[in-house]
Amino acid sequence: MTKRKILLLLSPFYVFFLLFFVSAIVKSFVTSFGYYPLMGMKNFNLHYYFEAFKMQSFLKIFERTFLFALFSAALACFIGMCLALLFDKRNDNISKSFFKIAQLPVMLPHIFIVLALLQLISQTGLIPSLLLKLGIISKDTNFPLLVNDPFQIGIILTYLWKEIPFVIVSLVLVLRQLDNRYRLVAKNLGASTWQTFWHIYLPLIQPALMNAFIINFSFNFGSYEVPYLLGSQRQELLPVYIYDLYVQGDFSQLPLVMSLNLILSLFAIAFAGLIIFISHHISGGHNGGVK
Repeated sequence: MTKRKILLLLSPFYVFFLLFFVSAIVKSFVTSFGYYPLMGMKNFNLHYYFEAFKMQSFLKIFERTFLFALFSAALACFIGMCLALLFDKRNDNISKSFFKIAQLPVMLPHIFIVLALLQLISQTGLIPSLLLKLGIISKDTNFPLLVNDPFQIGIILTYLWKEIPFVIVSLVLVLRQLDNRYRLVAKNLGASTWQTFWHIYLPLIQPALMNAFIINFSFNFGSYEVPYLLGSQRQELLPVYIYDLYVQGDFSQLPLVMSLNLILSLFAIAFAGLIIFISHHISGGHNGGVK
């Protein structure tokens, strides 16, 4: 197939991408600078960006969202890495079955996991009802609050359910291509299991691990539907906060909403760039992974 035919086949996607995605970004960018003729605003300025950084509520929620996304992504990467290393046995049937099962949650959308958790672990869900019938708890309210709770446990469980398998799949694909002679040489030289991991495995899987972390963090930082359905209104996260401002119906505040959206997006991109920079300057960054 020639490049010309490929471009023709992909042209509907390019048209859709340009008309909807790129145009939406450009419009949001222009509006964030205060240009919104519908409300008589025709001057470009940075007023709404300065106003955003003066909002104590925004700064507080921004910090909470960042720390929450950082913690969730780091925890998913740590658990996923441990499981990937534990089940990295190429000729073991249990490991092969585990790897196949681990791929299933990756294919499921987050909303599916959200609905499953609502049905299972909410205080009126299946698990509390079962425990109530078995006499383990005396009433539904005795079951710990795991959905819409102040500690955002339901959100964390949703992210881990999706992201741990994603990390496992990403790392196992790399581990399966590593030369086993590295481990044998380290063992012959008397290296402990920890030393083998720290000096051999970690530098080699570090690029893939960092990539998985960036993807997980970016989603956690910008996700709306999961925090909206499972989060606590008292501890709301940034995407929900921005959406709440948008649906209030005050069109004069739309430039502020767009500026908040762009701050969120630009920060996620900048943070990803920082992680990539760090990844390239630590052990394994230049020659880690499998070429």
